[in-house]
Amino acid sequence: MLQVSDQSQHNEFLSCGRPHILMITNHGVQEWNMDPGLPDTGGQVAFVNELSHVLAQFGFRVTIVNRGGYPHPATGEMRTGVDYYNSYERLLLLEDSCQEFVRKEDMDEQLPELAEFLKRFTDEEDTPIQLIISHYWDAAKLGVLYNRMLSSPIRHIWVPHSLGALKKRNMPPESWGKLRIDERIEHEKNIIPELDGVASTSLAIKESLWNDYNYESDLFLPPCVDAERFQPRKLDPDHEIFHFLAEKVGWTPQQVLESRIITEISRTDATKRKGVLIQAFAEACKTRSDLLLVVAIDKEIQDTGPELIQLIKDLGIQDRVICLGHEKERLPYLYATTAIYCSPSVMEGFGMAVQEASATKVPVIGSDKIPFVREYLLGNNVEEQTYGGMTDTPFQVGEGGIVVPSDNVQSFAAAMSLLLDNPEFARKMGEKAYDITIPYFTWEDMTRRLLETMKVEIPGTE
Repeated sequence: MLQVSDQSQHNEFLSCGRPHILMITNHGVQEWNMDPGLPDTGGQVAFVNELSHVLAQFGFRVTIVNRGGYPHPATGEMRTGVDYYNSYERLLLLEDSCQEFVRKEDMDEQLPELAEFLKRFTDEEDTPIQLIISHYWDAAKLGVLYNRMLSSPIRHIWVPHSLGALKKRNMPPESWGKLRIDERIEHEKNIIPELDGVASTSLAIKESLWNDYNYESDLFLPPCVDAERFQPRKLDPDHEIFHFLAEKVGWTPQQVLESRIITEISRTDATKRKGVLIQAFAEACKTRSDLLLVVAIDKEIQDTGPELIQLIKDLGIQDRVICLGHEKERLPYLYATTAIYCSPSVMEGFGMAVQEASATKVPVIGSDKIPFVREYLLGNNVEEQTYGGMTDTPFQVGEGGIVVPSDNVQSFAAAMSLLLDNPEFARKMGEKAYDITIPYFTWEDMTRRLLETMKVEIPGTE
């Protein structure tokens, strides 16, 4: 038996009798305290943790499965064993013969060994599993390989946070080879017939499942919001967040308090298009002196991080930009200081960060590649604008957000100016964004609807 982090919690997990869900999320670094700066580690980690928490609240016990067997990229500690969050939620780290991190695109070669490891663990522990929920294609294939080894396969639901066919349309052709896009699409097409259901995480995923994979999905499980953590807040002028930001930028806390803050929080990855945001912000700064950009940039990420830092210097806006690392605890308060949340990302499964901002009553500007902004925040009343002719490419102004064509710097700058120049309009947009997000996109409400659609009985807590 593998080493466990807490023996008493382990004993309670095995003896409690709750229905058992196997939650497979294979790539990246799944951990209870997420570090989004790690490779292949971002929104899916938070999604899996939050889903597991609410399932435990409903009366299930959950084993999350993630690939381990290699040193943690940040701490160097070997990722092995079983890590308990509480008596009903745990993380099992699978091992294979490769003791190094493997990026998700190259994971297929590892899956047979990982499936064997999982089978040995569950055989030895002999804890019945009622349901498998897998995330991303590599986890789904791992679940399929595991099920093939069982005399009685377990019901298996796949939650594809993105799809190869969708990513292929969103990414330039020169990137397809490195991303192994065509291989991924083939894997996904082979996986689907062996599943008991596929839960789409957005309308874009649902449409791609039908158009590209000939599969009609009737299950829906998008990323959701922890409404207790992310909510509208009125901060005291002496709140710690103003002192924190002031120290980062070299201003006084009062200057930060009086500024208009534009925020973007995501991992440092080329698909997030942080360079577009920085350039658009520089354009907006030409006519305003009260702007401050708070953006998550990991300076250690090879190429991308240093390039973004250099871009900020080249544009001469380093005295107006705060580059943040991992600030999980401060994040709700950071959103509460924000005037506009802006994400030019071209590759989002749904848009968790824009949801969090919306739950805080912050107006959102997002690219046309972010499903939550496009499918929900726009609402029914949409107007195309160039805002005083600032851009040749119109952007869409909706009820709870603005959608801008991807990679269009001038249109992002124009959308920023629209909200900055019209604070009452921006305030009403933030309020509408909140109404669209809460309570429909809360984990408890959405997960309950999913289980009811699947006809899975919710056991209740003991």
